[in-house]
Amino acid sequence: MKRLFVILLLAIPVSIWGQRTLDILQNWHQVKKGETLQSIAETYGITPEQLKQANPDIKIRRKNKIKKGTLITIPKPVVEIEETSEKEVTPTPTVVKFYSTIRLAVLLPFEENSDRGAKFVEFYQGLLMAADSVKRQGINVDIYAFHTGSTAQEMQSLLRNNDLTQMNVIIGPADQAQTPSLITYCTDHNIRLVLPFSAPNTDTAGHPLLYLATPTSSLTQQGASMLISKKFENNNFVILETEKADDRGANMIAVLRQELGHKGISPRTMSIDGDDFAIESSLNQFKTNCIVPDNTSIKTLNVFFAKLRNFQQNHIQYKISMIGYPEWQTYTGTLLKDFYTYDTYIYSSYYRNPLQERTSTFERNFMNNFKRPMIVSYPRYGMMGFDLGYYFMNGLARLGDTFEEHQGELNYFPFQHTFNFQRNGEGNAFLNRAVILIHYKPEQEIEIMQ
Repeated sequence: MKRLFVILLLAIPVSIWGQRTLDILQNWHQVKKGETLQSIAETYGITPEQLKQANPDIKIRRKNKIKKGTLITIPKPVVEIEETSEKEVTPTPTVVKFYSTIRLAVLLPFEENSDRGAKFVEFYQGLLMAADSVKRQGINVDIYAFHTGSTAQEMQSLLRNNDLTQMNVIIGPADQAQTPSLITYCTDHNIRLVLPFSAPNTDTAGHPLLYLATPTSSLTQQGASMLISKKFENNNFVILETEKADDRGANMIAVLRQELGHKGISPRTMSIDGDDFAIESSLNQFKTNCIVPDNTSIKTLNVFFAKLRNFQQNHIQYKISMIGYPEWQTYTGTLLKDFYTYDTYIYSSYYRNPLQERTSTFERNFMNNFKRPMIVSYPRYGMMGFDLGYYFMNGLARLGDTFEEHQGELNYFPFQHTFNFQRNGEGNAFLNRAVILIHYKPEQEIEIMQ
């Protein structure tokens, strides 16, 4: 028998969520010039002591001021609020149907005793943090969570025995076998369905309220090729050939060649086994040389970076930019210096910037709320849950039933995941076509380009 977990009564076995956590969920504030501990506390109806307690590491300057741009957590005010008559809600002109309460259901295998199951719980916890954040804006949110198991039969049983017809949006499932029956259910009942994870072979035709949140590899590569060819259209492209080209590398090279061909650009080739003369023959000393390996392997990078270091000792006139893959984000522990040195661009649909203070603030808040850090994975599932939950909860509250038409107007700065949903043809599903370039600049700065 499937169990229903309401946001206030969550009882997932591997979760440590409870009422105490709900009481301490926090929001964020970016300090403006001249703001003090006192002025910020007054803005949020709390005491300076409460604010200081929520931010033990905050640095107070002279006259009780805080450095401009600092991100600080805002605890919930511990005060009694006198009930007043309900204020009249004046919807914005774009809202056709205003949702007094956003009803959201999450259908995932929460009770699965595995690393995967733990990540799904973390995803849900991030989504709960997003719910608390939008609640602080006066938006009512009801969240329900169901353990789905992993088979088609379990999903069908869940849908027969639980009435989800009043949901505004459903997020899930995790397993491809369960997708068809849930898509059919949501289409029949006019419910938005968000598939949060990779959803290969999903039929998008005739499902106008279906959202595929994780871009397919081919979509990401198409978007990345367009970005790269536009930025570097006047430069020299070089394909680094190895004996171990993998599927992602081979597909990216094919898509990039096609995009460059549309601009009349013919990339050169270079063998990873070549000597200095072979490297120099492939490069152009008057243009930036954009080098794209045909595989994603860290071994390829280790070999090639060693060759580049030797080559540039005697050929400093050549300007090089490496172009790489989402997997390269996991190599920064050992190759970060090389990424900076060789002006590296990594394409991806997500990025968690460990150098940003807002990232540290989010991770600290997650730790405070759930008494454990996020699982070290790429991507971070807690941040993914927050970004996806906030996008839909805030968007539906602001846009109502015009969400599908006007979601491009939403201006959300994500912690990790970027969303750019576009229809896959008239009357069909929305596909996330978001792609970014993560630029590791020689000045040892990280720039995000879209």
